[in-house]
Amino acid sequence: MRNSKQPAKEPPLKVVEAEAVDPRTLSPPERRELFDRLFTVHEAIFAGVDRKDFAKALMRDDARRSRIQLYRDEFGHIVGYCAVHVLERRYNRRVIAVLRAEAGLLPAYRGSGMTLWFGAKEAFRYKACHPFRTVVLFTIAVHPSSFHMMSKYFWRCYPYPGRKIPLRWRKLLIFLARTSEDEPVDPSEPLILYDRWITRESAQDAVAWRESTHEDVRYFLAINPRYHEGEGVAFMAPLSIPNLAVSLVLYLWHFLPLAIRRMTGRHTRAGPPKGAAKA
Repeated sequence: MRNSKQPAKEPPLKVVEAEAVDPRTLSPPERRELFDRLFTVHEAIFAGVDRKDFAKALMRDDARRSRIQLYRDEFGHIVGYCAVHVLERRYNRRVIAVLRAEAGLLPAYRGSGMTLWFGAKEAFRYKACHPFRTVVLFTIAVHPSSFHMMSKYFWRCYPYPGRKIPLRWRKLLIFLARTSEDEPVDPSEPLILYDRWITRESAQDAVAWRESTHEDVRYFLAINPRYHEGEGVAFMAPLSIPNLAVSLVLYLWHFLPLAIRRMTGRHTRAGPPKGAAKA
């Protein structure tokens, strides 16, 4: 449902170039220059993380593969990024793969779902090489916008309002939360973590999220009301072939009509403001 109190809003500005970069192939000066430019964009979107920790998040030492997609406007300026990492972990005497990500777009460029496409591409790539291996996306949702986006497009994901987490996935979700870099806010609730990435938002945007009628947004705010203090919700989506396939259909079902409306110049009324994601 859309919030009828919200004014009409212009469609997002167009990203004219998306370039994927392997940070390990860059020389130290090149990597330093790139991370400096990305940190400038990052600081317009997030608070709570310094340049050193930001660089560590973009190039994880424990990743089997890392790629950063850079988004540029018509003038060649970087307006956003999406870093995706593939980690391999031993769990129940087996190797599993865990996708982690950090993503941020300047407000005027949000809403196209391009970061989802990049993450899906990396997931399909790994799954094609390891078809019988358990692969999951594990994130710390630090803002209702990121929780809403993932809940909306993943056919099966946890936690989700009104959906009991199967025991198999709950055990794995708790394992990933406990072995992440983040500490639980309360030991009795292992899925609420102190993450420190805080999405910058205006007072108007904060009110819009609190007044949202989306079930998943209301659920996020109920279990994580202090997200603006750097607390996040551990979130997982199994990246099985059925889940990826159905999720892709859900994504296309939503975005194809939007693309058609944009091409024909028809504007839609706004829902809650678009946000950013850190996973």
